[in-house]
Amino acid sequence: MIAFLRLTRFPNLLIVVITQYLLQYLLLVPIFERNLITPDLDVLHFSLLVLSTVIIAAGGYIINDILDYPIDQINKPDKVIINQQIPITTAYWCYGTLTLIGFIISLYLAIYVKNLPLLLLYPSAVVLLFLYSKFFKQRVIIGNVIVALFCAFVAGIVWFAERYTFADLMRQNALDGSHLQFLLSLYLIFAFLSTMYREIIKDIEDREGDRVYFCKTLPILYGVTISKWVAFICGMGLLFFLFISAVQLIEKQSYIALLFVLLAIVAPLLYSFFKLQQAQSDQAFHQLSTIAKFIMLTGLILLFLI
Repeated sequence: MIAFLRLTRFPNLLIVVITQYLLQYLLLVPIFERNLITPDLDVLHFSLLVLSTVIIAAGGYIINDILDYPIDQINKPDKVIINQQIPITTAYWCYGTLTLIGFIISLYLAIYVKNLPLLLLYPSAVVLLFLYSKFFKQRVIIGNVIVALFCAFVAGIVWFAERYTFADLMRQNALDGSHLQFLLSLYLIFAFLSTMYREIIKDIEDREGDRVYFCKTLPILYGVTISKWVAFICGMGLLFFLFISAVQLIEKQSYIALLFVLLAIVAPLLYSFFKLQQAQSDQAFHQLSTIAKFIMLTGLILLFLI
């Protein structure tokens, strides 16, 4: 069980669950209820939506580890689970089982909301994650973009699921609707840019193993220096986003929240810029990746402060 939880990156799955529940019940539902609007999904059906998202993510992690097994033996031999703690055939069985369960849940939800074409979202996500692990991950930039899009998808699917409720909100109270749209858009941008920043750093960290298996990632094709500059540009985009958020907090006179942004997000980001310039070893890039992940987590809190 412990090996399975490690294989499916349980802490990351927990973050997905927390993110989606916070978005739904601390952001969307209070605004809907304030305007006497009932959400399209009740607690049970929203929980099923969260579960299907978690299954997509877990399946993506499993197939990624299966297909990356040879490379991981070089990049992180002490963290390899496939054929060490879980046989590869068992891993494939788990992947297939999870995929089937997720499809059944998605089918039920599509029938529940009386919109069967929505069912296409699930296999599309599963197939794209498989193609990412099989092909796109080894290609310059496109693999990073796919991962960043999926991180934004975690929040975006909550918005999409309540799109009709959101449309009702815009008709009844355009001010609340515009504010909610602004918050969700900012978070999607934050999730995308922060993930891009971390993914490029991870590519630099994993370059030796990737090179052995002829991957065409950014640091292999264009070198570490160029990759650092691309990561820095993504980080500057993130910093610009934080500037917009800070302006919003100043206008609301939310100075405690502003202090949080400066200390918990901006300061680590600026520190990571300094460390990025100096980084040479895999250990240094691993530390940078950890800092970037911390920034991604604290960004979720920011959503509820603006």
